[in-house]
Amino acid sequence: MLHPNSYEPYSSVSFQHKQPTSPHPDSVDDDYNKSNTRHREAFLDALMESRSKIITPPLLTKPTKKRRWLWRRYRQYILFAFFLFSFLLYCFSNTIAIYFAFFRIKVDNALFDRGWIPCGVLRKQPMLYVQDTHHVQVVWEMNCPKEMTISWNKKSQSDIQEDIHQQQVDPVILDERHALYKATIGPLDITDDYVYTIETQQPKRLMAQYTFSWHATVREPIRVAAMSDNQFGLRTFVALLRRIKNVDYLLHAGDAVQNYPSLRQWQTDFVGPLTYFGLGQRMPMIYAHGNHDHDPTYEYHYTRVSPSSDPWFAFSMAGGAIRFVVLDSNLDWEQQDTWLKHELASPAFQNAEMRVIVVHVPPFIEYWDPEGWFEKGQSEWGAFVKDRFVPLFEKYGVDLVISGHQHNYERGQKNGIHYTIIGGAGGDLDFERVEDWKMYEARSMEFHYVILEFIPPMIQGHPWELVWDTFGLDGSKIDTMKVYSKSRIPVYELAEPIIDQGAVTGDTIEELTYNDLLDDNPELEEENNDISIDP
Repeated sequence: MLHPNSYEPYSSVSFQHKQPTSPHPDSVDDDYNKSNTRHREAFLDALMESRSKIITPPLLTKPTKKRRWLWRRYRQYILFAFFLFSFLLYCFSNTIAIYFAFFRIKVDNALFDRGWIPCGVLRKQPMLYVQDTHHVQVVWEMNCPKEMTISWNKKSQSDIQEDIHQQQVDPVILDERHALYKATIGPLDITDDYVYTIETQQPKRLMAQYTFSWHATVREPIRVAAMSDNQFGLRTFVALLRRIKNVDYLLHAGDAVQNYPSLRQWQTDFVGPLTYFGLGQRMPMIYAHGNHDHDPTYEYHYTRVSPSSDPWFAFSMAGGAIRFVVLDSNLDWEQQDTWLKHELASPAFQNAEMRVIVVHVPPFIEYWDPEGWFEKGQSEWGAFVKDRFVPLFEKYGVDLVISGHQHNYERGQKNGIHYTIIGGAGGDLDFERVEDWKMYEARSMEFHYVILEFIPPMIQGHPWELVWDTFGLDGSKIDTMKVYSKSRIPVYELAEPIIDQGAVTGDTIEELTYNDLLDDNPELEEENNDISIDP
């Protein structure tokens, strides 16, 4: 008998006494083992098949022979179609972007007009306009009246609360869906980047915040993008604006819309495109009124004018080195003539090294509709610019005159003054010649915009340089010139009123209202109420 303490449960002896509780793989019963193995494999196969149906997505399953065969057979066609689509997308990306912007602007306006946008939304993003040497005017619009404020300060001091300037702005109600706001910010006394912020008060909510550059004192290169006469050519205007980059200011020589009273046109044809590309909010605009955007009430809701100022004005850049004079060719007024002579004879103008005039109607027109020019008296539009202003330009040493009105491009010289016509931002082009002044050195019958770059001298005493480059719709350069400041003897005179030369006083101009204008032009009222989104 074995002693209990000497029992070894896992010894070779004790193992012989254990009875198997389940079939062992090495059992001598082969039939039993084979049967058990078949059942186990069948169970595992069924389990794996059910798991694959529940867990594995169809796209992750192993391709069938048919799918592999289709891929091998049509692979080259699929790859060709993919690369062709990518190539076409690249080639037409510009066209796609233009049409996307076009329809976005049109649809946005339609949604606002139909009242589908809730109250308290910016209908027009803010636009900046140069008002004088030290002030900028900001114009924006809401889709309903709100209490609003605008604040501004230097970007370098944006965190210093004491230096923030703020003012409340009251709306001008144009209709139930157009609440207009205009504010003047300044004085902007130094060259710096400025930040302005627009907010509603009840409730307090940020509506817009942008930064712009100002070149009041420091002499450094200044880039200006210039255009004119976009009118109803929205697609062309969008295509041109899309190419404008890295500029400090905008210049528009008039006829931004076809009919001034049309609120729809100001939205879709001017403010919408400029703010869609982030230009109008960040680049102050130098604006001259044209014959299509002349306001007979002299309110000029969407363009630069302050309640106490005239439509004509002047301002300086770069510490007085550059002087711009902006005139209104719609107003054959004695007041403008007298003001112009005072301005041209002033120290601010005479001490400037680059002297630039902006006026919508060019003094020397060559292309126009022959019927309108010869039979309808349109040759007399703005004729005083040539008859009375040009002698003043020559006497007081103007360097450059920029105009629109004629819908193409021309550049030339006459008596030491460079004259340019840049009326190719979208309006129907003019191809028929009505005059030949034998002075234009370059011309182009295509849509275009211009980049002006004012470059200060690197060495004291050297002249300023103006580089003028004209670009077409495709971005190619179609003309270029350089203008250098001249050494001149200043002409200082006391201007006398100009009488008996065709100018009239402002008191003789009949004061019209929007209602008077619409009564005389019922088609404008119908267009103003049209909110379709058709091109």
